[in-house]
Amino acid sequence: MPLSYHTHQRGVPGYSVSITQATPTSGNVTNTGVIPAMAVVDQNGAATAAGSQTDPTFHRSVGGATIATAQAATSISPANATLLVAARAGRQSVVITNITGTQPVYLVSAANATGATTGFFMAGTAGASVTIATQAAIYGTSPTAAQTVAVLENY
Repeated sequence: MPLSYHTHQRGVPGYSVSITQATPTSGNVTNTGVIPAMAVVDQNGAATAAGSQTDPTFHRSVGGATIATAQAATSISPANATLLVAARAGRQSVVITNITGTQPVYLVSAANATGATTGFFMAGTAGASVTIATQAAIYGTSPTAAQTVAVLENY
């Protein structure tokens, strides 16, 4: 169900806010309240403002200072996925694109994960991409033919 968000003044803590959700049986349901004081955290979950602060400081990520690119071939064994990108501390995101594009690619978190049943599905189309905000390693497998994928890291 779509939500609509309406601020009645500036939309900062202490000002009135309404959130409306359309429901299939009863029309619209609206909840109105006051935004309480809040804590603001960075992309790693570290507090950047005190929880009782009424005017929190907001930080906008502008991306990392470095990118790295690579290509890798996925395995054809769902039980033995290939490392596509190693773990990297401080990485903000990884973009993975299916270059070969004839078979789907399943992304998993470990080499021994059963990708075809538990992996994240990326379409078997050239140019199919996914962006993942993670510092963890990412592995890939394809069901019947190895696929070449491009990797772009932002750190």
